[in-house]
Order: sequence, then structure tokens, then C-alpha cells
Amino acid sequence: MGLLMAIVGTAASYFQLSRFLRQDLTKSVALQQTALAAYVARNVDNYLGERLSFLERLATHLPPERLSQPEALHAWLQERSTLSPVFPLGLRVIGLDGKGLDGTGQMVTDGPEFAGARAGQPALGRAQATPSGNSVLPMAVPVRNAAGQVIAMLLGTADLSADGLLDHLQRARVGQDGGILVVSPRDHLFVASTDVTMSLTSTPPEGVNLLHDRAMKGFRGSGTTRNARGIDEISAIASVPNSGWFVVARVPVAQALAPVGRMQTFILEQRAPAVITVLVVIGLIMAWLLRPLLRAADQADRMTRGELALAPLRVVRDDEIGHLTQAFNRLLAKLLDNQEALARLAHHDTLTGLPNRKLLDDRLQQALVRARRHSHQVAVLYLDLDGFKNLNDTFGHEAGDRALGEIARRLQGLVRQTDTVARIGGDEFVLLAADFDGAAEQGALALARRCIDAIAQPLEQLAQPAQSPAVIGVSIGIALGTGGETPQDLLAAADKAMYRAKQGGRGSYAMTPAPTPA
Repeated sequence: MGLLMAIVGTAASYFQLSRFLRQDLTKSVALQQTALAAYVARNVDNYLGERLSFLERLATHLPPERLSQPEALHAWLQERSTLSPVFPLGLRVIGLDGKGLDGTGQMVTDGPEFAGARAGQPALGRAQATPSGNSVLPMAVPVRNAAGQVIAMLLGTADLSADGLLDHLQRARVGQDGGILVVSPRDHLFVASTDVTMSLTSTPPEGVNLLHDRAMKGFRGSGTTRNARGIDEISAIASVPNSGWFVVARVPVAQALAPVGRMQTFILEQRAPAVITVLVVIGLIMAWLLRPLLRAADQADRMTRGELALAPLRVVRDDEIGHLTQAFNRLLAKLLDNQEALARLAHHDTLTGLPNRKLLDDRLQQALVRARRHSHQVAVLYLDLDGFKNLNDTFGHEAGDRALGEIARRLQGLVRQTDTVARIGGDEFVLLAADFDGAAEQGALALARRCIDAIAQPLEQLAQPAQSPAVIGVSIGIALGTGGETPQDLLAAADKAMYRAKQGGRGSYAMTPAPTPA
């Protein structure tokens, strides 16, 4: 009980405090990440809003007559760009057909910024890298005539690297491996990232990061997810309204919840001495209490391995262990009784109680060994009852069983205690006689004649009133062995001799020489 209380107390503290601290830290980090994502999203939105607003104001004040004067238009744009250097890569005015109205030549205008400007809306293009390695973002606004019709597009390209936006993201790193992502759902692109290797790369396919998939469909909030690199993260998502982008502030769960591990270590270090002390005390007490049980278990184990004979265990004291030992002794006694019954059942015929074929084979093997050692002979008499089937049909199977029992008793009365009478089939018996004092052949023949005479006696117990007693006969095959044969060879030889006896006239016997050993 003390051990259980110590373990349960330590485990409860460990798991409950770990669970509470994990949930509390996760919630706290999620709020922190949400605030960070919103802060960065506002900065990015302000950055884009300022530049789009500048382009819109510039487009409003653009003199319409300059649209047909490339050099004058170019000079006008250069002057504005110098006065307000929000587009250090320059400004351009593009006709709806893609021709540069400022004399800069034809352009490919299939980007989203041109599509938006043609439709009369300020629009952002797809962020891309320059040959120098800087990240740039094109954006365009419509240029309208006095009637409000879109007649051209004013294009400006922001240098995200030179403007310090990416440096700002680098400073927004949270923890050792946390950081910021700016994502364009329309382009499936990481516009910017604290991890510079991810900037201007494609977003992961659907199904890799479930929280990212939800964000691409419009979800804004926080949650725990596993990123494309297989790292669990706490992430928060905030929108950038001017662009349709969103910002992700993320930090690995392992780093965010590092205090949980330190707390767990603290609990284990504080509780370990107390638990060890309790374990030592309980161990000493249990060793004293269980010593008799362990001794009894060792003795029982040695019994199962055959090192000790099956015997009752000593009852040391009158307690639970003593009661268990007594119960084991009772079970052992019952087991021994059952083993004896099973052994008898396995080696004896259930009807007559005589040895069966298995026990006969064992005794015949022993007799052959003795015969070979002492130069004696072994006689095997194979008996098959004559007319037993007719008796069964006439008097019934129960009467036949009684007849077999009577035949077994008569045969047992004819042999010595050292001989064996076995039943090996329905109406087949075998007599094993060994250690003959005189000629084995004469002794075996005399035994066969006594068997025929004994079995030929009427079976009085089967007779019904006013009926004559039943009578059956027997055919006997005799085989002699000197010890060099196998039990199977000797039985087969006696069996063949028995069939010769039946063929020569029932109620007789025949002898065959023992088979020559191979």
C-alpha cells in the first residue's frame, strides 16, 4: 500500500502538473503568437498601403498630355520617384496594350497586377527575386481620363529587401527556431520568411500541414499543427487586408513547452529520494513476509523440473501464505490422484482392466532386453476369439462386453505374476511369457493348450433361462524371441501364426519361428 501510494502520488503530481502547465503554456504562447502575427501583419499592410496609396495619388495627378510624350512622361516619373523614393526600382506607365508610354518599350502584361489595374483596381503582382538576390514586388494602379475610363496603368516595383521589410521579419524571430511567414494564397507562395531559405518558395501541397490548409481557405486564428518538415508548432495567423496575404507567427512546440520538461525533471528529482526510501522499507518488509512463499515457490518450481519428487510443501505459519500453502498441498494431492488415474487410463484397457497395446509394447521391450542379457527366450501368444461376432449378434453388445471381461479373468488365472495378459483389440488378446525355466517352446505350447481349454468353458453368466450356456473358442499364434527382435516384429510373427491356426481349423494353435534379426 505504501509503494502504491508513493507511485500514485508521484504519478498524479507528474501528470496533472504537466497537463496543466502544458495547456497553460500553449494558451499563453498562442496569445503571444497571435499578437505578434497581428503586429507584423499591420506593418506589412502599412508598407503595402503606403505604396499603393502613393501610386494612386501619382496616377491622379499624372498630366494626361504626358501620355503621348514619352520623354516628358519619363522625366515627370523620375522627378516624382526622386522626391518620394518608395519605389527605388523606378516607376513606369504602361498602356493597356502593354506598350511603355514612358519610352521603355513593350512589356508582358499577363501578371495579376496588370489584370487588376485594367479592371480599375490597385493590385499587387507576384513577388519574385532579382538577379542580385533581392526580393521585389510589382504593383500597379489604373490611370483614368476625365471620363473615369482606364487608359493606362502606373507600375511601381518595391524592393522588399532594400526597404528593410525582410530585416524586420528577421528581428521578429520567436525563440531559437520560431519565426514569421508572409504567405500569398493567390500565388501559393511564401512571399517572405524569417527562414530566408523559404522566401519566394511554393507553399506545401494540401494535406501536408492541416492548419496551413485552413489558413489558405480563410481561417484566421491560432492552433497547433505539424509543418512540412514534421515539426510540431504553435502557429497564429493574421490577415494583411491590402494584399489578401496572411502572416503566420510560429514557434516549435518543443521550445514553447520547454518549461514543462524542466518542471517534470524537478518533480522527479524531488520525489525520487522519498520514493526510493519507501521502496527500500517496503522491500525489506516484503522480503520478510514473502520468504516462506518464495521458498515454497522454489520448491514447487524444482518439482515441475523433475529435480524433486512431488510432495506437500511445509506450512510455516498460519496466515495468508500458510493458507495458500495448504491450498497448494490439497491441489497437489488431487493432481497426484488424477495423474495416477490418467496413467492407468493411458496404459490399461477400460473394459477389462488389462494392459493395452502401449503397456504391452513397453513390457515386451523389457522382456526382450532381459532375454538378451540372460540368454532366455520370450513367448508371445496372439489370441483371437472364435465365434465372438456371433455371440455379440445373438446376446447383444453388453453381453459381449461381459464375455470379454470373463475371458480376461480366465486368462489372468493361467499366467504367472511376471507374465502379462493384454487386450489389444476388440476380441484380440496377447499373452507375454518370459524367463522360462525349461524349454520355452514346450512351455508356450502347454500355455496355449490351457488357454484353449479355459476359453472353451461355457459362459454361464450369459445364458438366459431355458437356454444353453454360450460357448466360444480361440485361435492362437505363438512366436518365440531371443532378445534380438523388436516388439513389433515379434507381435507380427505371432499374428501371422494366429491366422495359420484359423485357416487350419479354429480352436487350435500354430507356432512360427521368431523373425531373424536384421
